[in-house]
Amino acid sequence: MPQNDPDMQAANLAAEDAIPDHLSGLWWVVHTRSRNEKVLAQDLHRMDIFNYLPLRPKVTRSKRTGRQSSSTVPVFTGYLFLNATEDQRHRALTTNRVANMLFVPSQEQLVLQLRHVHQVIGAGAAFEQVDEIQKGQWVRVITGPLEGIEGRVVQRLGRTRLAVSVDILGQSVLTEVNATWLEAAETPSLADSRFA
Repeated sequence: MPQNDPDMQAANLAAEDAIPDHLSGLWWVVHTRSRNEKVLAQDLHRMDIFNYLPLRPKVTRSKRTGRQSSSTVPVFTGYLFLNATEDQRHRALTTNRVANMLFVPSQEQLVLQLRHVHQVIGAGAAFEQVDEIQKGQWVRVITGPLEGIEGRVVQRLGRTRLAVSVDILGQSVLTEVNATWLEAAETPSLADSRFA
């Protein structure tokens, strides 16, 4: 099995070595419990379960002492990528560090995208992580109990919420959603309405 120790996923590894082909399982996106990304990656490594946790260097300065310190932090806060058989996936859930696990419908696409992210990290160029789904954007829920529902993204108190509207009333219901459950969708026009 390929090396998957999170400390060994250095940016100087080739993307094909950090995210290899022909792994025995399927890819999953793991939403971790708060501040558990690196510990979960280490737990999975000890369990011999392949995972990929993209990390970036972070430099901070203490306000009190002025001292500078360096660390590595996840590129995607709260997320880790797991390649596991069904048995390994169940073992990963026993760590009590997993909040949710999402199956990846397009396995090849995820591998390609993770390799691209790995190359950006390895290039040493400055970068920042941004959420693709933006406030006000029309989206569709792609997984979970609300799968198929469309609405507009609303931010309230730092949380992502989906506004599902009844236009004729001029009212909406808001429900909290995980941003990774959303994909951009085409905004419906009034001309497309079956009731126009």
